[in-house]
Amino acid sequence: MSHETRARAASPVPITPPDVEGARLRRRSRIGAGLLLPASLLAGLLVLSRENTASCLAHGTACDGTPGFLYAASLAIALAAFVTLRRTSRPGVRRVALRTQLGAEGFFLLLLLIAFA
Repeated sequence: MSHETRARAASPVPITPPDVEGARLRRRSRIGAGLLLPASLLAGLLVLSRENTASCLAHGTACDGTPGFLYAASLAIALAAFVTLRRTSRPGVRRVALRTQLGAEGFFLLLLLIAFA
């Protein structure tokens, strides 16, 4: 009786562990994107309660001096980061994309809050 050990053939498909971090980052990204609209509405209501806003709406004085392209650029950056996070399989890129998305959304909200300051 001989005890020969036979080498097992390698699987053609590599077995990889489930991507737990990717799922967590995607969920946080969805939550951040989903909360952008309610946060924007809340920021808009806060801005409407200011005296400068009333002066701008009633008399056309003390109106917003922030260029509109900053609002659009911050939303475009947030959208690009959101799409990048959903499409990439690289963990480092996902982490950077989430930080970029949340930072751009925060910058957009900051612009809303200081619009009539």
